[in-house]
Amino acid sequence: MTVRERVRKWAGLAAETTLSLLLVLVLFWLFILFLFAVFPSGTPLKELVTEPGEPSPARGARRPEAALQSLVRDVRCRRGDSVAWGDASEGMLLYNRDAIQTFDRSGATISFAPGDALAMGSNSMVVVTRLNETVEGGPRSYRVHVEGELRGSLSAEKRVRLEVATAGHLARVVPGHSRFIFTPLGDNASSLTVHAGEVRVQGEDGVIRVPAHYGVTIRRGVPLGPGLPLPGSPRLKNENLLYRYRQLPPKVRFNWTGGEGVYHFQLSNEPRFMKVLLDSRVAGTEFAAGLLDAGSYYWRVSRIEDGREGPFSRTGRCRLQQLLDPPQLRVEFPPATVGIGGFRVTGRCQPGSTVYVNGMAAAMADDGSFSHEIELKSGVNLIRVEAVDQAGNASYASRVVYGKE
Repeated sequence: MTVRERVRKWAGLAAETTLSLLLVLVLFWLFILFLFAVFPSGTPLKELVTEPGEPSPARGARRPEAALQSLVRDVRCRRGDSVAWGDASEGMLLYNRDAIQTFDRSGATISFAPGDALAMGSNSMVVVTRLNETVEGGPRSYRVHVEGELRGSLSAEKRVRLEVATAGHLARVVPGHSRFIFTPLGDNASSLTVHAGEVRVQGEDGVIRVPAHYGVTIRRGVPLGPGLPLPGSPRLKNENLLYRYRQLPPKVRFNWTGGEGVYHFQLSNEPRFMKVLLDSRVAGTEFAAGLLDAGSYYWRVSRIEDGREGPFSRTGRCRLQQLLDPPQLRVEFPPATVGIGGFRVTGRCQPGSTVYVNGMAAAMADDGSFSHEIELKSGVNLIRVEAVDQAGNASYASRVVYGKE
């Protein structure tokens, strides 16, 4: 190889190396610009090594915008100047651009002020952005980006102005008392139902007004249709359910009236449904729940038509009582010796129990008193009385009497 060829070879290698370095530098700076665009403030190293959910020192001078309440199961939080998700906790303060995410059978409430709150359903994510952070005094204005289910309730004090971004549309809540629900209908669609107040949805063809008791389907890239009336609330077949059991809790069946369709069933252990134990979509007019612990529960159901959810029914109550002791039983037997013929055995036991006299069901009163007519024969007569409560516990009493002519 000549000197000229060697020089030419080394020059080519140098040029290739230089171009490779320039390409790496260009890609690196493009990546840095991307990070600054998505996360303008960056993520401090100190925050990455602190406990999840703790505010960084740089946030100390900022005012919190809301607080987390009524957490159920798995809820995560991501700070607005961080890329890391951490466990959320009850009472955690939220700042501008913080994100909250719930998972399967989970939920959380974002409280801005007394009476002004947003309740997240399962498998949902919300990012809260303050729009007038630099404005002192007056109502606070927020934009909420939501993926999933969101229930809002705003008071009449007009302390909070709210707009919700979902499925490519922007919905502005008219200030004042309002209650509304955003329900996911897939990746690119959501249903808005308004139970109080008014919500105005911005579409390509203008603004659609959705007043109280109306709903609208929101789809990305699809023009908005008119608001439609919400379905009526179902009627519960039995508002007071009582189950008694001995060892294993029974399967509890909840029933309501209505045609075929989709219903939203909720079960809670307190009447205001601040913490929901069961939250399910049901096809039909019955829901069965098993393995509930002894105690008192509250339930309600609403009807869903084309994504529009109507108002909830009246709240029903369900009680599960575990009974381990046999029912008290008192029997008025005939004397040891008695004339033959008819004799009415009477007594009292625990209300709700069933009494059998010699294997035959006795007549029962609401207060637990019972009576049964028997026929005494000449000679030895065995009278057996059995009381069985609704859990299957039993008490027994017997007497041998002598019938004489």
